Amino acid sequence: MSVCDMPVEAVGKAIRMSGWPLVQLEFVSPASEADLQQWLAEMDQMLNEGKRFGLLVSARPNSQLSPEGRKNFSLWFKQNRALLAEGCAGVVRMTANEEEGNRIVSDRMKQAMPFPMIAETCDHRARKWLQFRLQA
Repeated sequence: MSVCDMPVEAVGKAIRMSGWPLVQLEFVSPASEADLQQWLAEMDQMLNEGKRFGLLVSARPNSQLSPEGRKNFSLWFKQNRALLAEGCAGVVRMTANEEEGNRIVSDRMKQAMPFPMIAETCDHRARKWLQFRLQA
């Protein structure tokens, strides 16, 4: 069973992940260091399976990582950049409106990512874009 076939509750309460190969990733509340490490371990498992996936990311208000959590995530991201480039077909960051999307997923951020990334307000369009990326 893939990590993403697990029920949402199995991945933690602050960071939830479900589905495969279109993976829904939801930041629900401020994540503790334990929540972050559990999520990164699940991401490691997905990357090590060697199968392509797409991420549909949403974040509730006040669900950001702590400064230490952002630092730890940044280090993990740098260490796994090559695996992310191979395994992640694309990321859609769900936003409330176009202005928020332009702020969160700036052109600079898109250029820095090892995978295609867009912001989207419509769940249907987001899923269609990820399905297209997964078939490419």
